Amino acid sequence: MANLTASKADERQEGVLIDVALAAVKVFKGANVSFNAAGYAKGSSDTASENFAGVAMETVDNSAGAAGDKVIRIWREGVSSMAATGATQAWVGQDVYAVDDQTVALAATTTNDVKVGKVVGFVSATEVRVKI
Repeated sequence: MANLTASKADERQEGVLIDVALAAVKVFKGANVSFNAAGYAKGSSDTASENFAGVAMETVDNSAGAAGDKVIRIWREGVSSMAATGATQAWVGQDVYAVDDQTVALAATTTNDVKVGKVVGFVSATEVRVKI
């Protein structure tokens, strides 16, 4: 591709809250969201072909539609409360990985290590605060 020879319109956005195409699924507000192998958003899981996308800002049901028929708004930055099992204060500062659309765990307890973010706060054995 060649260099610009004139000004172009910039479709820039901040990137903190973005709209992404949704797979043919329902995703609930507050769910961890990942991109599947086809590039559509879905609830996160411990699946090798997925990449973490963010946290759902809203509930969107596309289960009766085709992939891409609807979009979902997701937070790409920030700190969110997430479910965990056996969390301790020692988790603070460590990376966590997707188990499902609400639960995170340390790498040693997940199979595919789909990174969600870093623990910045310990709430209880079943809840941590994660910087995505």
